[in-house]
This record gives sequence, C-alpha cells and structure tokens, in this order.
Amino acid sequence: MPLPNTHHTPHEVKQALDTCHRLWFIGIGGIHMCALAMISKARGFTVAGSDLAENENVRALRDAGIGVYPQHNAAQMATFDAVIYTLAISKDNPEYRAALRLGLPLFSRADFLGYLLSGYPTRIGVAGSHGKSTTTAMLGQILEKAQKSPTVVCGAQMRHTGTPFALGTGDTCIYEACEYGNSFLRLPPTLAVILNAELDHVDFFKSREMLLHAFGKFARPATEILVPFDDKALQNALPRGVKFYTFGTEGEADYTADQVTLKNGMGQFTPVFRGNPTGRVTLRVPGLHNVKNALAAAGAAHLSGVSCADILTGLSAFGGVARRMEYRGIFCGARIFDDYAHHPTEIAASLTTARSLCHGGRLFVLFQSHTYSRTAAFFDDIAAALRVADRVLLSDIYPARETNTFGVSVKALAKTTGAHATYIQTLADAAALLEKELQPNDLLVIMGAGDVGRIFTHFSKKHFTT
Repeated sequence: MPLPNTHHTPHEVKQALDTCHRLWFIGIGGIHMCALAMISKARGFTVAGSDLAENENVRALRDAGIGVYPQHNAAQMATFDAVIYTLAISKDNPEYRAALRLGLPLFSRADFLGYLLSGYPTRIGVAGSHGKSTTTAMLGQILEKAQKSPTVVCGAQMRHTGTPFALGTGDTCIYEACEYGNSFLRLPPTLAVILNAELDHVDFFKSREMLLHAFGKFARPATEILVPFDDKALQNALPRGVKFYTFGTEGEADYTADQVTLKNGMGQFTPVFRGNPTGRVTLRVPGLHNVKNALAAAGAAHLSGVSCADILTGLSAFGGVARRMEYRGIFCGARIFDDYAHHPTEIAASLTTARSLCHGGRLFVLFQSHTYSRTAAFFDDIAAALRVADRVLLSDIYPARETNTFGVSVKALAKTTGAHATYIQTLADAAALLEKELQPNDLLVIMGAGDVGRIFTHFSKKHFTT
C-alpha cells in the first residue's frame, strides 16, 4: 500500500526545518519531486536523494549538482536532517523505515510543497483530472510574458524553461495540484482553477461523488474559483459564498472562445472575456482540448490582473510540455509523437488530435495502460478510445503501486479493441514490428504514463532520426 500524506501544516514544517540543512528525497526522480529538490537547492538546502529509475529528471538533477543514488539504502539516512517522500513508495521502503528509526522529520511531497507555497501571497492551484500540466505551464508562460516573474511547479518538463519548475522573484506561485490521495488538500490556493472532475484514480476515489467532494474541499480556502461552465455537479460541490467564474468553448461562460477552427491540427480562436472579444490566437500545441486548457489559463491570468494583450502574447508563445503530443522524430519515415494519456478521455483526445495531423497516412499507437485498477475500471472505454487508431500495439500494464488482483489481461484488451490490435510482449519486439510495418506519411503515438518511453532506446539509429 502507498503511504499517506503526513498532514503537517506549513508552519509545522517550517519549525521542523529551522535547524535542518540537509534534505533527503525518497523518489527524487519523479517529476514533482525533482522540481521540489531543485527549488530546495536554490533556497540554500543541501539536497540529495534516491530513485530506482534512470531518467531525464535524474540526469537533470545530477547536472545541477544534486546527488542521486540508484538504490534505496537505509545507510544513506545517517547524515541527513529531514526526509521528503513521494506517496509512490511503500511503508516498507528501507529509507523511510530508517528515517522513522532515527527520528528524522518526515514530510510527504504535498506537505513539503505546502510549506514552499506558504511564502507566496498569491497561490494559483491548477487542479483537475486532465490537462493540469499543460494549463499550469501555459499560465506560467503568460505571467512570465507579463513580467510577473512567477514561481511555477509543474508536473512535466516545460518547454520554455527546460525544467518542471521556474523559480521566480514575484509574489505569485502557480502549481499543479494533484488530487491523488487528496494531496491537493495540503496546498491551499488563493485562486483555485479546476479544469474538469472526471472519475480517475479509482484505487482511491470510489465514486465521482467522493471526487467532487474532494474538489470542493480543495477550493474552500480560495477567494476566487474558476471552473468549467458545463459541469453543474462540480459547481454545486463548491463552497458556498465564494465567487466562482466559468470557462468553456460553448455556452455563456465568463471565458469562452469564438470562431474556433483547426489549422494543421492547431487551435485558432478568439478568446472572449465576459462578453468582450480579444484578438485572434493560434496555439502552438495541437488539439481542440488545448483550446479549453488555453481558456482556463487565460481566465486565471485575467483574474490575476494580467492584460488581454499579455494573455494573447503568452498563449501564442506557448510551445507545450513534455510527453503531451510531443514530437520526437522520424522512424522509418513515420513521424513519432510521445504522449502521457492513460485515461480513456485523454486517449480519445490525443488520438483524435493525432488523426488531424496524419495528412492521409495511417495512425499507429503503442499504448501502455497504467495500473491494473484503472485498466479494470475503464476496460471497455480504453478499448473504444484506442479504436480511433488504424493500428494498435499494446504492451504490458504498468503496475505502479499495484499487483494484479483484478484479473485484467492485455491480451483480452487487445481482443476487445479489435483485429487491428496486437499484444506485444516486450518493447524490443514492438520496435521490431514497427520497423516492419511503418511507412512514410504514417504517424505513431507512443502513449502511456508508465515507462513505455523506453522504446526509444530500441529504435535503430539507422531508421530513427530526431
């Protein structure tokens, strides 16, 4: 079982850290943990940590002079003053157990982020089941273009910074607020942005009502709230007496879009702020779903006092975040995109976007489902979403924190998806099959929230160019 949050207030964390100088991060290679480690180093702490994965975050940490160790080893705790951990580890983690034994202050990632946020008068929390990373980064770039110098904590590498964070000098912090384990309840916003509230993380949230209740609690500390116009159930879950604003591509929302079109897959539209049209925007990130993300970012920026001109400039400049339909190169003449989608709604949105970029070629997807519980809960919906593609390759489910007590099978998922779907036992096998089948003008999406991206190491340099 994953560990819970520690439930320390920012003041309690600050008191504990007043005499601490050396921080150890368990699971430091995770995208959020990487950002917090980098910010902590910039604030003067000595930082190190461990992670079993060898990834871009780990390499970036080492480049920044932060020690990262490839094993969880209890002996590593002896020279550190406090420990920050990710909920992805188990209570049996040797470093976690050693910290308990040594009596070291222990803080969950969310509690530690809450402490870091407490120094900012303006805290914009971006929550939702989908789109958090993109919207967080969009909003960060808008405020940066407006000379607000925000601090940003994102759940993905931001293209305009090359990191998952930005350490600004202004009084605003924009942060991605993850709902899993109710972590976002440790992060009180002054402006709460809720992009959507679709049931996910079914190992924690047992119903949409439970999820809506959590989002309502997240928004409770805020003085302003921005929510989707078309989700009345979410609006009804919000705390009473707090002013909320709406965004959406249809209806009479406070922030909406006029004359929405796609050009080469990129959304073009005119943002309309409370009935007043602004200038025309052409996004540099593909898909109609990003028009909604852009409206949420624009609305949050407008509520933060940013001018319409600066909002349009920031949106037009935004180049995306890692693994959200990120172009990676050419393999056997086919263009390759890397995407994080793992929920049926995300899968359908990303593959529909990919279809708009195909230009007559075939659409391939290599998909790795994420967690057994999600696969079981959304089995038929995942299969239906994957049918947008002409060819589907399915790799083994990424277990994350789970064991397969649900009886789900990738072979069964392939059968349900259709005759164009094939189970592939290894990523090396997938690369070999793709090398045989891909043709020029095809488009391939590498999709999933686990380690499916390792397939790039199996692509022959003879056939793969970036």
